[in-house]
Amino acid sequence: AADITKGLSTAVVADAAAGGAVTISPGIAVRRRSGGGEPQYAIVHPFSTEIYYIIDGTASLVTGGALDPPPAAPADPDIVRSKTIANGLTRKVAKGDVIVVPPGTPHWFNAVDGTITYLESRVRVK
Repeated sequence: AADITKGLSTAVVADAAAGGAVTISPGIAVRRRSGGGEPQYAIVHPFSTEIYYIIDGTASLVTGGALDPPPAAPADPDIVRSKTIANGLTRKVAKGDVIVVPPGTPHWFNAVDGTITYLESRVRVK
């Protein structure tokens, strides 16, 4: 646990908009996002399902809708980022929640209350 906490602290500094992540094994990471500073990315994974288990903290998660502005062609076709989501559904998520994001579903932590830490599993299904 101490190694993960130390790794998250270093990773958050490296890319605040993506949050910090410590890879546990291929496709599984512990990620921490902060509410202060740079806004979080809105993102779509056209070929992958993501599953989140919230370990600590609370945030507002927007799903569905469309990335706004429409993004340019990405370097990685399974990681498509933008600034926001238009016409999505906002839900409050908190410790103990499990979220399943199907392939092609825009998602975005538009507001983080302090910090949120979660286990993330991304599985390519297409």
